[in-house]
Amino acid sequence: MANPESQADPSLVPPLDPSLLSLSDEERTFLHAVISEDDEKLKERILDVQKRAYEHYPYPCIRGFHFVNLMMLRNAIYPTVLEAGKRGGTLFLDLGCCMGTDVRKLVYDGYPASQVLGCDLRPEYIQLGYELFGDADKCRIRFFTSDVFKLPTTAEPTDSTAALPASVNDLAQLRGALTHIYTGALFHLFDKDTQYGLAVRLITLLKRQPGAIVFGRHQGLQEEGYIDDHLGRNRYGHSETSWPRLWKEAFAEVEGEDLAARVVVQAKLQEGFGRQVFNAKGHTYMLYWSVQIV
Repeated sequence: MANPESQADPSLVPPLDPSLLSLSDEERTFLHAVISEDDEKLKERILDVQKRAYEHYPYPCIRGFHFVNLMMLRNAIYPTVLEAGKRGGTLFLDLGCCMGTDVRKLVYDGYPASQVLGCDLRPEYIQLGYELFGDADKCRIRFFTSDVFKLPTTAEPTDSTAALPASVNDLAQLRGALTHIYTGALFHLFDKDTQYGLAVRLITLLKRQPGAIVFGRHQGLQEEGYIDDHLGRNRYGHSETSWPRLWKEAFAEVEGEDLAARVVVQAKLQEGFGRQVFNAKGHTYMLYWSVQIV
């Protein structure tokens, strides 16, 4: 399946605006620890990487500096995921990891780096992540490129030896192997049917065991429907009620009603980012969510 992402109208892409860079105290502390303690050097590195990333793919999240914001830990289930990782026996994937800031923070917080994977469709983003953090020769997180839409939509037994993190170079090697999957700002790139197909494919990667979790964040709506996109893209927004329904239906399709009944879905809309970040036409909301097998 070809990449189903709707493309932006180039004439609607806004220029970069350095004034949009905003870091919380926790973000600044982390970036000082892993990049540079010098504020000017840190800002210079961020602006340089942003410019080159935007030239490749002008996503609003790049313009808004979200690649250096710690979005994953804002999810209510993050502490649960982190503590499970510390206990061992888990395997974590950030799908659509961009430059890998969230997974680097996850490892910084104590999740074993040897059990963390980052995957993106864009190899340029992974390379820019190494340049941003200056850790190409020492980062123990396994980063690789792969297209999730090339995965089949049926669950099949997988050879557990294929899921050794150090050897993974394709998502197909992780079928039925992952304990934790994170997707940040990914689902909202697609239309309604494609989002459902993405959920089905993520389920095929997940272990069928209590405590297995998929979680993330993306743009949502108070009432589900198509987003009035400022870049002319065809994107669907789910609500707090439609998002759990999607996951229940997807689990039922892949594994049947029995497993679907053991799935707990949490979804909460929160205030989105200011219009100046996205040049949005109206009020924006972000949907923070988690899907857990119990």
